[in-house]
Amino acid sequence: MRAFKSQSQCIRLAPMKQPPITIVITDNSYHLCVTDLAAIRKIPSEDRQILIALLESVKNEEARSSAAVQAAVNTALGASADVTTRVGRPADYQTVKPERLGAGDVDALMARLIVEEGRNKKPSLTKLSIYKFAGGIAVVVFLLVVLL
Repeated sequence: MRAFKSQSQCIRLAPMKQPPITIVITDNSYHLCVTDLAAIRKIPSEDRQILIALLESVKNEEARSSAAVQAAVNTALGASADVTTRVGRPADYQTVKPERLGAGDVDALMARLIVEEGRNKKPSLTKLSIYKFAGGIAVVVFLLVVLL
């Protein structure tokens, strides 16, 4: 088990000022930081393998989640399966099973859909368009009255 003398040691060394992460694996607590390689080396092999498997699961879930968002966007935009890339080859899309999206994924999807809806929205009625419509009806009525 590795504990920092102070949390600022990890924050000072990290390139993006990431705080240390505390992980508990099989009742052992580890305080890890991206730049503290000595603490990572002190993790026993069994616990390290468990941590690696966990991180792989997180990575796979992130890939599936982004693929689900992209598939939902493509479906919402009416994209077909035979979409081609810029060089003319068919795009490589994964078949995504319906699943629940995370809160961040849903927010990103909603933002993209709102932008697309704004682009495709018809302009609202203006005073000028209403006057034109009323004038057209008046002309038609006048012509009907004159002709009949």
